Amino acid sequence: MNDDIVVDVHEGIALITFNQPETLNTFTGPMMDGLGEAYRHCDENDEVRVVVLTGAGKAFCAGADMSGGGDIFAGEGQTLDFSSCPLSFQAWNVRKPVIAACNGHAIGVGLGVALQADMRVFAEEGKYGLLQNRRGVVADFAVEHLLPRLVGFERAFELIVRALRLSGTEAQEWGLASRVQPAAQVLDTAMEIARDMAENCSPLVMGLHKRMLWKALDMPLPQLIELETRALHHSMAKADAVEGGMAYFERRSPQWQTRIGADWPEWMD
Repeated sequence: MNDDIVVDVHEGIALITFNQPETLNTFTGPMMDGLGEAYRHCDENDEVRVVVLTGAGKAFCAGADMSGGGDIFAGEGQTLDFSSCPLSFQAWNVRKPVIAACNGHAIGVGLGVALQADMRVFAEEGKYGLLQNRRGVVADFAVEHLLPRLVGFERAFELIVRALRLSGTEAQEWGLASRVQPAAQVLDTAMEIARDMAENCSPLVMGLHKRMLWKALDMPLPQLIELETRALHHSMAKADAVEGGMAYFERRSPQWQTRIGADWPEWMD
């Protein structure tokens, strides 16, 4: 990690914060490196059960850092060598739920980062859009794959090709986020969801469900059923299967015993 990214782990929740409020958290090289490293740390650390990503100040991430002007582009005839998904570890690779608490604007790269999360909470006052087409470049962070699955082809087409900018309320209506709140309540809402999952859901089973949901986006149904069956058998052989039922019967909070590091099946990957 670096100064552009702050990670705080408390009671099973890792809060990752873009920490450049004076620039509205525009996405820099160090921020890109720090976010990938933070995601990998959260995946490997069994103290982390849920991840929340947010931005310091008034914005989540107002797009790519353009302070270098035209020098950041290769120019006609030159070659660039980097991936459109440049993080060293993507949000969908994290075997824990990732919630994007978009407390303000999420534009371009900022919205791409949020779309890679499993859930999103948007601010009513925020602006959200993939505006790259209006800047003469192709959108990144695999949004062409993600958006049609979230909102359908026609809306994805308009969001990417027409490059619309939506308010938080409009973005929720379009299906980009499950919840929209006043900006001051966005992080609290995301943390409330995270606490519920961290306390009441088996860490291993959350990870298995997340991995299967992402795989199922491109997996034939018979293959998914085979994978789901194998995961079900794996979970039923673990202590959490007994603990979950007993906690419900005894009307108490569950004491989960499984850990991603120790109990993750290699065949799931």
